[in-house]
Amino acid sequence: MIWQPKRFCARCGAPLDPVGDSAGRCAPCDTTFYENPVPAVAALVRDAAGAILLVERGREPQAGRWALPGGFIEIAESTTAALRRELREETGLEADRLELLGVEDEPSRRYGRVIVVCYRVAGYSGEPAAGDDARSLAFFPPGEIPELAFISHRRFIEQAIRSG
Repeated sequence: MIWQPKRFCARCGAPLDPVGDSAGRCAPCDTTFYENPVPAVAALVRDAAGAILLVERGREPQAGRWALPGGFIEIAESTTAALRRELREETGLEADRLELLGVEDEPSRRYGRVIVVCYRVAGYSGEPAAGDDARSLAFFPPGEIPELAFISHRRFIEQAIRSG
């Protein structure tokens, strides 16, 4: 699937008049529909030896490739609530404390653009086990990180390694 701008009104079905590159206007409804980036979260979890937790993706996009645990933010969630939910669903871990690591964005064939908010998980409880859409998971030493599914995840890992 390749992202394409909306062409019809979600309320009445009338054709939208383009407004710039990221919006369309419905004259009958007097409404403008904006195309916004999709918000997501990622968790950077390290074990006692400093290895970084990655999940092998079980679904597209990028099925079979490694990524930080994370996913899309749901409409009623804060970024931290989404991060805690995604970490629990994909790894079985409960985050004790979160520290904002950074924000990145990257193009997406499926969604147009994704904005990723990454938190460093400062302490966690539970036993790691792959769940939800994670095929498997493993802790990787910083010098042995495999090819990753997303550019933003590589940047977050590099930042975390630099900052210790």
